[in-house]
Amino acid sequence: MEKMRKIVGIMMILALSVSLIACGSQEKKENGSEDSQEVEITFWMQKYGSDPSVQDKLMQELTADFKEKTGITVKYSIIDWDSALTKYTLACTGGEAPDVADIFFTSSLAAMSNEGCGPMEINDVVAEMGGDETWYQAGKDEANINGDWYGIPWRFDTRVLLYNTEDFEEAGLEVPETWDDLIKVGKALTKVDEKGNITHAGLAWYAGMSRFDQTWFTLLAQAGGELMNDDFSEFIFDSPEGEESLRFLVDCINKEKICASSVDASYDAVSEFMAGNVSMVYGVTGETKTSIENQAPQLNGKFASAVLPNKSGEGVSSIAFSAPISIFKSTQNVEASKEWVKYFCSEEVQLKVSQELALLNSNINVMEDSYFTEDEWLNTFVAQSARSQSGDMPIPEWSQIDAWPDGPIPAMCNKVVAGEDIIKSLDEGAKGANDLIQE
Repeated sequence: MEKMRKIVGIMMILALSVSLIACGSQEKKENGSEDSQEVEITFWMQKYGSDPSVQDKLMQELTADFKEKTGITVKYSIIDWDSALTKYTLACTGGEAPDVADIFFTSSLAAMSNEGCGPMEINDVVAEMGGDETWYQAGKDEANINGDWYGIPWRFDTRVLLYNTEDFEEAGLEVPETWDDLIKVGKALTKVDEKGNITHAGLAWYAGMSRFDQTWFTLLAQAGGELMNDDFSEFIFDSPEGEESLRFLVDCINKEKICASSVDASYDAVSEFMAGNVSMVYGVTGETKTSIENQAPQLNGKFASAVLPNKSGEGVSSIAFSAPISIFKSTQNVEASKEWVKYFCSEEVQLKVSQELALLNSNINVMEDSYFTEDEWLNTFVAQSARSQSGDMPIPEWSQIDAWPDGPIPAMCNKVVAGEDIIKSLDEGAKGANDLIQE
């Protein structure tokens, strides 16, 4: 998710600057009204996995299989994350659009759309695919807007604790389950030089590009806090829980001195873990295992994953991000597009995609497959997914509010980590976020 947020600040600007055109004037052709052998649809998706050739080979196989089963040709395009939001913003405001796409920030894209542009409602497809109980709540929160579905949830991103099993065994430690445990274990694993400088950190926050806001979202949820009120009309994180969670984040760095996380955007917690400089990394992705196996073979058999420690040891302990596969209103082939969505988002295909691209999945049945549950590393993510809540707010302005690096929330978190007053920063962050939704 860090990559997709790098350019979010431009979304609403583009939405206002692009002239709206009458996409709806294009005549939509039902698949049944023409020879299916002649139907061709376009599909956009982002890059996944560390090896682009793997994704390309997978998509060649899937589109060929779909063509054999239906006679429908799917021309796919794999989009760089750096350009994805720009392309989807233009697609929702009158520019070039695909028939089907792997979108994100669904509420923002839907809000800037008009009658003929942007993602379409596909309640009928959702009903065919099992209805409301098929997906984790975070997936539903991303795809469902005010009771209508604008896509089928697919990829899923939640985070777990990475730890060095050898370090734990040597110190005779148990995996932490609460914040208090985390500090206690972190202190036992941290080593310092004669000047008190950390030479080996017990803990590192997983904060790529200094994205401490994503760590804080998790801690806020663990503290029982909320970003917004129940009807998503106001940000309310300037609360006791907001203060407690931000203070815990910075105290691990500055007070408890167990955490090596830095405001330096070049700091990479997983790289430090692989170099033997950190014992625990808080909030790693499912792909981390592959990275360690490929880049640090000396650690094979010496690392593991665990559900994130939270304040109490029970209940919500992580946030999660999801994304839907959506059909655009401007498609000339509605029924063919629906067939592709049902095929691509089927449990069989989603399991294959998860395996090939090292992705988690929004579909509960896919995550309960033995591929996930019988693998110790991946089974942690199954348990973590059940204890997660949505990280993205279902409001059109969210893409601006969480824009990196100057959105109100990322800016607030980095100011606090850099030493600014927590209460003042919370007040300013909440005011900045509320000003955006009031505008």
